[in-house]
Amino acid sequence: MSSHFVFIVFDDPYVVGVLDFLVEALNGRRWQQPPHLTIQGPLPERPTATAIEHIDKTLGGTQLLIANPGIFETMSGAAVYLRVENESLRRVWNKPDYPIEKYGFNPHITLYDGPDVEMAQRAHRFLRSGKHRVELLCDQYSVVPYVSKQIELFPRDDVVGDEKAIQRMIASGKVGSAFRASFMAEISKRQEH
Repeated sequence: MSSHFVFIVFDDPYVVGVLDFLVEALNGRRWQQPPHLTIQGPLPERPTATAIEHIDKTLGGTQLLIANPGIFETMSGAAVYLRVENESLRRVWNKPDYPIEKYGFNPHITLYDGPDVEMAQRAHRFLRSGKHRVELLCDQYSVVPYVSKQIELFPRDDVVGDEKAIQRMIASGKVGSAFRASFMAEISKRQEH
């Protein structure tokens, strides 16, 4: 039986470019699907066009803040993520497998979920440090339904990430001038015995 979900898919090339860089650095490859935030699901039935329109209207084109890294243990090891913050997200949130009462409210984009716990911890520490804090504002996004086991994950063209996004972050002073090289060096360190 298929499960149904609702995602927010990020459509801003700058935001996608930054997320693509972080994901590729941490995983050795980019995502197979566009960067997204799961806001509903699993649901037993496909959300109607009216339900999607209601979510879109509730969010009202407001900005999403993508920032504040976190880390947690997973079955495969550890996950590193960036939180997604917006006052309207709670009103459209519906994740039956992760009720807010038990798990809290923590909308996030997973950057890494894998066995290298120490690398995940180093990446988390790096992204938390003042001069390396990634803070993205995104007002270009789409609300998209998804069915698990669907051959085409998102039945639309993906937004191509801006490959110069990290350079633009550095040039604007949002992160330190050595962000790219420092991040790569930090996550590439070998465990010292």
